[in-house]
Amino acid sequence: MGTDLHLIRAARREFTGPAALLEDPVLRERAGEYLTDLVRPYGLRVDAAARGQSYGEMAAELIGALVPEDEPVDLLVLAFAVHDALPGRATAAYLSHVCPGTPMSFALCDQGSAAAFTGLRIAGAHAYRRTLLLVVEQSVLPYDPGVAVADRHRAVALLLGDGPADDSARVTSVRQHADVGPDDVAALAAAELRALDAGRADVSVVLGPDLAGVAAGGSPVTVVPPGQPSTGVWWALLDRLVDGPERPRVAVAADYDPDLRYLCLVATATDQP
Repeated sequence: MGTDLHLIRAARREFTGPAALLEDPVLRERAGEYLTDLVRPYGLRVDAAARGQSYGEMAAELIGALVPEDEPVDLLVLAFAVHDALPGRATAAYLSHVCPGTPMSFALCDQGSAAAFTGLRIAGAHAYRRTLLLVVEQSVLPYDPGVAVADRHRAVALLLGDGPADDSARVTSVRQHADVGPDDVAALAAAELRALDAGRADVSVVLGPDLAGVAAGGSPVTVVPPGQPSTGVWWALLDRLVDGPERPRVAVAADYDPDLRYLCLVATATDQP
């Protein structure tokens, strides 16, 4: 689908160490009890010494750096795959409280790497003046989830507007495909990249690690290394959206979640002729 979202500004940050809220022994104990109750039916044990990050803390830092008080946000979307250090908190509601404009807010999860693309698609389908998309992931869980988690605590934030902005990157298309098998993903991804203008030298392509080797014609391609399943593609895409002589006319990012079988793509274009 097409959108009318223009990138106002963006930010990204890597965080080290555990969440500050876990310094509170009461909160730490409550979080441990909550998780213990959740994992007990699966025969898992919670490691009380493992301390992860808080999406509330991570995102609040980016909000402070990205959103001035005189630029209120209308919609806030929090996209993640792995829960944070305090899973019982309604983090999206908390972030609405700390974000200028007290925007309507909601979280997207259980979609793996597709969550951020879904958030962008929803934002583009509705008439919000300013949307803040927050993509977050943390690397420490106090139990063995049986799947790989992120290597680092990272967050990416995109502040988007609904009208033309001089010399801005504009989201031109968001495409999502469900139930794409591993034998079909390369051909479908290549076809979608061609439909989004990949193959030209002035079109830059960013591919998730599970799409390495997908044909992109003559376009320069960056393959994101594994280890950041939620933020990796968006982290790399921001390098293509920075204003300057090296910024491509069109930037396309694509990611594939092999476990949930989602293939997602987003295309952006500058308003320069």
